[in-house]
Amino acid sequence: MIDGTTRRQLLKTMSTATFLALGGGVLSACSRSGGASGADVVLTVAGGVAGFDAMPTAKEQKANPSTKAYADALSAWLKDNPGVRTKQVSLNVWDQQALSTAITGGTAPAAFPADVVSAWNQAQLAAASKQGLFADVTDQLKAHKVEENLTDYAKPIFMRKKVGDRFFVAPRVYNVGTGIHYRLDLIRQAGLKEPTPDWTWDDVRELARGLTTESRKGMVLQGSGVNGPMNADGMDFHAHVPAPETGWNWRWDYLGQADRWIPLIQGARDMIFKDQSILSDVSMTDTDARAAFVRGDVAMQHNTVVYYDVPPGTEDAPTDLAKKLGKPIWDVVGWTTEPVGRNGRGSATQGQVDTVGFSPDLAGEALDKSVSLLAYMQTEGWVRQRTAVYEATKDPQRVFVQEDITPVYKGLLEKLPSSPDEAWGEPFMDQVRRAAQIPLVPSDVWFFPAEANQGPTTTVRDDMTSRWANERGDIDLRADLTNLGATLNKQAASFTSSTGDDEFVKNALAFYEANAEYWQENAPEYYQNVFRDWYEDTVMPALK
Repeated sequence: MIDGTTRRQLLKTMSTATFLALGGGVLSACSRSGGASGADVVLTVAGGVAGFDAMPTAKEQKANPSTKAYADALSAWLKDNPGVRTKQVSLNVWDQQALSTAITGGTAPAAFPADVVSAWNQAQLAAASKQGLFADVTDQLKAHKVEENLTDYAKPIFMRKKVGDRFFVAPRVYNVGTGIHYRLDLIRQAGLKEPTPDWTWDDVRELARGLTTESRKGMVLQGSGVNGPMNADGMDFHAHVPAPETGWNWRWDYLGQADRWIPLIQGARDMIFKDQSILSDVSMTDTDARAAFVRGDVAMQHNTVVYYDVPPGTEDAPTDLAKKLGKPIWDVVGWTTEPVGRNGRGSATQGQVDTVGFSPDLAGEALDKSVSLLAYMQTEGWVRQRTAVYEATKDPQRVFVQEDITPVYKGLLEKLPSSPDEAWGEPFMDQVRRAAQIPLVPSDVWFFPAEANQGPTTTVRDDMTSRWANERGDIDLRADLTNLGATLNKQAASFTSSTGDDEFVKNALAFYEANAEYWQENAPEYYQNVFRDWYEDTVMPALK
């Protein structure tokens, strides 16, 4: 299923303030649905959750093989669960304000995409869990053997969704993250070097220049995409420094390593204004970028992997572009992971598991059946659906759609009559499999408890991104970095952390030690030339 609103659109349009305002109160744990065992259980559904929807009408089933396959799978589960029925409710679960209002008002559907509530921010997801916006499903996940059946690539990510020792979400879908989509046919026609796993943003710049013509830009960088080179070198990571002597426990210092950041920022600006090889607009969404790529306005796009394997006939499907050219998609479009940093810092591509939350008003049998239905539709029901679609269409590209190429549960692909490789090509799937093996970078969310107040927002940082992407002429980047840090520190001065100093220092030491071990093992050049001195000279003194 292709969500009508993309992840970055949500991040752009949904304010943290809305989340915090709606999530400020803790909901009652008492149940307003469900009932004693054996009683009828009504699961309200609003769509938007993988395999968790109402029974389609006969007309809808007749019109679409996928819909018919879903109906058959749901019927099988309902037959095995007598007394349970689904009821459709009208709610756009991809609208953060609408969904959060429904949760706090007691009218939420049984299951919903939890990450919408937190705008895909892991710290806010943990905070929402602690505030009671999602039901505790620890026992239900154990009963339905969710954890033990997760794939090796999804399990370590999902296990980090715990809040304390409890789960408040279930896994929804997995994908390997963001990367670069590129027109392989145009690269070969121009005799340019194809992307490799160890390419850098300098390589991206050279390739974008070579692919630019009078009618086509080399690449589109939508939203905050201009930050790509800085993200690859860890600018915001290095600028966020522990400061337990302050009320907020953190400070920002973009100036300390300005000599590293300025060339990266200037390089990104030169791609836009000097090379004129970049289509850049902070108001553009991921969907806009995909459309520009498929139209041929640009030859590369920086986007999530799931925009490669959308089914034929879908708006802006790369496979339809390939069909127009009379070639298989793997001869027209390629995808690879994010470029690495200049000092060998690993690719910013990281796998992700999107999650399902359950109404906090569910309990007992109603909650158990909700988790049961979701787990079934992601395993046995998923296999039934994908097999039925293949039998009806004989088209693997309609079977393995978006996240279907990397199920969250193990042992499923082997049960199907086709494969993702047959659908999308071995070259693409080799890149996906490689990306799935990239180790997870230790995140602060793993080590620091969720704050009661989220502190300074990203607005100041986002405004600076917009300035760098749109302001023509010479810019004093050193002054920009000075002002960015000063403004964030001024904002932070008005916040007080809910974590005590001793606990913060303990958590910070563990966080940075984990990062030191990670980078020493996975990016030794970066560790040797950049991380170690910063760790020893800046981080450790701050924590003594």
